[in-house]
Formats: sequence, structure tokens, C-alpha cells
Amino acid sequence: MNLYEKLENLIPGMKITYMNMPDKLKGLTCRDEVYLNTNLINYYHATPILAEEVAHYLTSSGDITDYKHINNMKQEVVARRYAHHLVVPLHKLIECYELGLWGDIYGMCMHLEIDRSYFNKVIEEYKKIYGTEVKHKNYLIQFEPLNIFKEAKK
Repeated sequence: MNLYEKLENLIPGMKITYMNMPDKLKGLTCRDEVYLNTNLINYYHATPILAEEVAHYLTSSGDITDYKHINNMKQEVVARRYAHHLVVPLHKLIECYELGLWGDIYGMCMHLEIDRSYFNKVIEEYKKIYGTEVKHKNYLIQFEPLNIFKEAKK
């Protein structure tokens, strides 16, 4: 099952509809329906958008389209971070390392089923959350510069 299908299955009964939307609007969630812009370039672009809309469904409440309100902006950040963890959890970075893909951004993005710009956004957000590095499952993941190290067993 690919990542897009896994995201679809996170919310039983969720309907996904593709429709023409303004270019700036990539997706929208309303009740049990997710609307995705038909202008999304490809699978690797659509998958992260679906992830963010699923994250909005799971974490947001009410109409948060007006960003003049701080609470709406906070809900947007929470959903975006949730989506990043859905699409590129830390263990998937480790998986890229273990598969020998580390350092090959194109190969990593293909494996993660995302485009390069989204990968860069996730890494930038992880720097805000974790700082320059984080330890996860016997690995040290550095975000600045991007690197990964397996910790020696004691």
C-alpha cells in the first residue's frame, strides 16, 4: 500500500474530491470530505497535501481559513507539523539511511513518496522542533548539516 492509500485509510468514510480551486489553495477539509486542487502536479505533490488535510481533520476545529486570528494560525501550525510526522516520521529517515539512500535526496524523496521541496520544508520544521539534532532509536539525526549516525553499542 502506498503512502497516499495509507493516508486515505486513516479516516474511515472520508471522501476525497478533486476540483478546480484557486492556485494558492491546494486543499480544503470540510466535515468528512477533503477537496484537493486538480492543479496538483503529481502524486509526489498531492500526497503531502492530502496528509495536511487529514491532519486538519484530526487536529483542527471550526473554520480556520481567516489567518487574522491567532488561534487559526496556531491550528494551521499544529496540522502542518502533524502532517510532517505522518509523511516523514523520524524512523523513515533512519530507514533511508539503512537502505543506503542517505545523501541521495532524489532517492530519499522517491522512497518517502514526496517531492524535494516538501522534504526541505519538513527538515526546516524539524529544526524548529528538535534543534540541530535529535536522538531516535539508537541514531543521531542531524538537521544542520543534514546527516545521520548510528550510535555505537555500549
